[in-house]
Amino acid sequence: MKSLMKNILYIPTPSNISLMWNFGSMLGLSMVIQTISGIFISMHYSNSIMSSFNSYIFLSKIIENGIILQMTHAHFSSIIFIIMYIHILKSLINKSFNKKIMWISGNMILLMIMASAFLGYVLPWGQMSFWGATVITNIFSSIPFLGKKIVFWMWGSFSVDNPTLNRFFSLHFLIPLMILLMSLIHLSILHEKGSSNQMGIFSSKDKFFFNKSFLFKDLISLMLMFMMYFLLLSFFIDFHFSMAKENFFPADPLNTPLHIKPEWYFMFAYAILRSVPSKIGGIFSLIILFMMFFFMMFNKSFHSKFFFKKKIKIFLLLISFIVLTNMGYKLIEYPFTEISLFFGALMIVLLVLI
Repeated sequence: MKSLMKNILYIPTPSNISLMWNFGSMLGLSMVIQTISGIFISMHYSNSIMSSFNSYIFLSKIIENGIILQMTHAHFSSIIFIIMYIHILKSLINKSFNKKIMWISGNMILLMIMASAFLGYVLPWGQMSFWGATVITNIFSSIPFLGKKIVFWMWGSFSVDNPTLNRFFSLHFLIPLMILLMSLIHLSILHEKGSSNQMGIFSSKDKFFFNKSFLFKDLISLMLMFMMYFLLLSFFIDFHFSMAKENFFPADPLNTPLHIKPEWYFMFAYAILRSVPSKIGGIFSLIILFMMFFFMMFNKSFHSKFFFKKKIKIFLLLISFIVLTNMGYKLIEYPFTEISLFFGALMIVLLVLI
């Protein structure tokens, strides 16, 4: 307990950090709540294609307070991505990618959270869950030589079926444990290397204990997060953000939806993926986008919040993300595919130049 208190409450902290540094603690608490709610949901969930959708409906309509448990898990998945994207934006502004090991661990956490969210989206086995799993897993078939074998292994069958659901359910439990381990590594590296700041200066000269000043700031941000959650829970109890209405019907392999789409936090990647005419070209574009995040750690340029050009780049990057998220909801037709292609290329270029 002494070691824990030393590394949490009495860790020396730079005096120039603000509320923008609280998104890490908000993410940690959100993922704890998401894990606990997921464990209780699994007690009522049946991972069989014959009964998974019915168990999902049974939890929300029959089990006492089941809708609250279900909406807690659904809303906090979106809250986690909102906080995480803001956290990444703050890291880009401060050029935190200069701390290589911490930047790599953060990117690994991002990819694992996205994978876990996709697996969770498939588990209700609604119409959009089934076809979303079919489309996303088929992406791997474009890998030369091994693509079809990988897809066959993921499916466990000749199509998305009960073995696929079993695999996704198991991985949806396994990946959060990996996220927990990587988060502890990320936190320990942060305490060892220290935080970056907007001034771009070495911040180890003026430090004082995390408790009580910064602990109070963390509590304020956590209270604001819970206010947002209770607002959603009170006034949007049965609102699933961008979940398609098709997902409120059981999966039907013989009826393809007109517009297959994932949740809102994947829309920017989905818009880039489908804007390129060829499947392998879309996958290659996504790989380049995510690889840019890893290669940014080799950028050694000086940073400061007073750099006007950097502000413009960050602003354009944010605009590109918002536009691509909206383009993901549009049909695959002119001019939406061209707009998605332009802003996708712009996002990759901006990540190179930041």
